[in-house]
Amino acid sequence: MSLRKVQRLSLVQQTVETLREMINSGAYDNVDRLPSEEQLAAEIGASRLTVREALAVLEGEGVIMRRHGKGTMINYRTRQLKARIDPAREIGRFIAESGFQPGVARVKGWWEPAGVILAKKLGLKPEDKVLVIEKLFLADGNPAVFCIDRIPEKLIKTPIPEARYWETIFTVLEEHSGIHVVSDIVELIPTTADHRLAAIMKVNPGTPLLQLDTVAFDEQNEPVMATQEYYLDTFVRFTLYRKANY
Repeated sequence: MSLRKVQRLSLVQQTVETLREMINSGAYDNVDRLPSEEQLAAEIGASRLTVREALAVLEGEGVIMRRHGKGTMINYRTRQLKARIDPAREIGRFIAESGFQPGVARVKGWWEPAGVILAKKLGLKPEDKVLVIEKLFLADGNPAVFCIDRIPEKLIKTPIPEARYWETIFTVLEEHSGIHVVSDIVELIPTTADHRLAAIMKVNPGTPLLQLDTVAFDEQNEPVMATQEYYLDTFVRFTLYRKANY
């Protein structure tokens, strides 16, 4: 299992995305290193502190490298990576980064008791109710990812209309629960499609899938949502940048 930071567009994250776009567009290809924090702040209209925090995020992702006495350099190896599993993103972004047009074709929602296993993950009682939202994500019109989100009833402050089930789950959670998801813990599980998954994803039973089981956490590090995602590797293959630790 691994801990991921969830991408939510705070001021720092907006700066991260702006810098990432500038780097990926080749704006700094003809220089040995990035401009200073002060120069970058002036270029993009952000404070120096925000730029510093954004650069720290990009360094953690391996997009840039900081070398004492040499400055901040672009890591051209990681610039070519697609569908990075770190940090966490919305499924539609993973699909888009893999070169496909994302879409959603099937959404269902209902209430059910948490049960023993989910209750343990989310700090609930087995009889506590959770809202279950299922979505089938498409890649160029083809089934690509099946997702099941489970949110505790006790966290939902205002009713969530069914029409909102189609929207980004992080936004829905923020607006109806006042909860900001900042990280999640993910477990990667090789699996195969059972008869229900095969019918939903239009594949043969036994087709290999990558299952991601995640628990999302808020700013107080409390569990707020559990998710199961099933990926067809035809459309999404994850990459991960790792630093040596030996």
